Amino acid sequence: MLLLGIDEAGYGPVLGPLCHGLAVFRVPDADAVPCLWTRLAPTVSKCPAPDGAIPVDDSKAVHAGPHKLERLAAAVAAFLEVLGAPAAPSLDALLPLLLPDGERKLLEDDPWGAEPAARGAAPPASGNAAALRARLGAGAVELLALQARALPARAYNRAVEAAGNKAELNWARAADLLREGVGLARPGEAVHGVVDRLGGRKFYAAALSERFGGVLVRTICEEKGHSAYEFEAGGRPVRVAFRVEADAAALPVALASMAAKLARELSMARFNAYFRAHAPDLAPTAGYYADAQRFLKDTAALRKKLRIEDASLVRSR
Repeated sequence: MLLLGIDEAGYGPVLGPLCHGLAVFRVPDADAVPCLWTRLAPTVSKCPAPDGAIPVDDSKAVHAGPHKLERLAAAVAAFLEVLGAPAAPSLDALLPLLLPDGERKLLEDDPWGAEPAARGAAPPASGNAAALRARLGAGAVELLALQARALPARAYNRAVEAAGNKAELNWARAADLLREGVGLARPGEAVHGVVDRLGGRKFYAAALSERFGGVLVRTICEEKGHSAYEFEAGGRPVRVAFRVEADAAALPVALASMAAKLARELSMARFNAYFRAHAPDLAPTAGYYADAQRFLKDTAALRKKLRIEDASLVRSR
């Protein structure tokens, strides 16, 4: 049985990339979908995680308090190392480990996306990878994938124009990851996917059918906080649910949210490093509306000098 989760980070900001995450696990077939927090305890824990445990939770819960970026990075790094990624020598070095080649190229097309950030930052404390690997084995859980996608403003603006609106773009990016995750299943293997609900969208049957080549999709429920569907894709039975606050209900979604959040935070670190290299007194920005307006005002002359067009920097919607 394949368990997969998808979530996004950065849907609302004006600056920086729209990011999505995907996490995929395999467990032995069972009558019910297991709780991976239970299977992986005490090595993995929801927040507040006890000392020595790897926090896996809603990314906002992990990325909170002192040393929040380091804590988020260390948790994600442990899972990446289980997948065979090298130990990252710095926080910034985790970004290319999260992104496939095409997504890295999109970021690096912008001068700020190619600017390594936090060169002197200590590497994340990912020494928990060995303990995590042992706990996965003991719980009969296999980690198959942990990835992120990051769509920077220039590509975002083109894509949202092609999609027609921001919500459709968000769905298209999540749906691509859903298809990729389902493709990891063996022939005949059941897939249980959970996606954090995409904005206020409630109905997904037609969109799922289109994305999976016109398959017949059976609607299980379409309720206020939960929509669920069944279909078959390439001989694999698929059940996928779209849930409000799914990252609190399913560990794969929580881990996906953490991957997306880390990709977003590391991308913004590069963004801020680029502009602060030209204006050291410039206050960094997280890219959300109010502070983005301040940042754009503070950098107006600099951006003109550097010949940076708004369409390459500012999201259109």
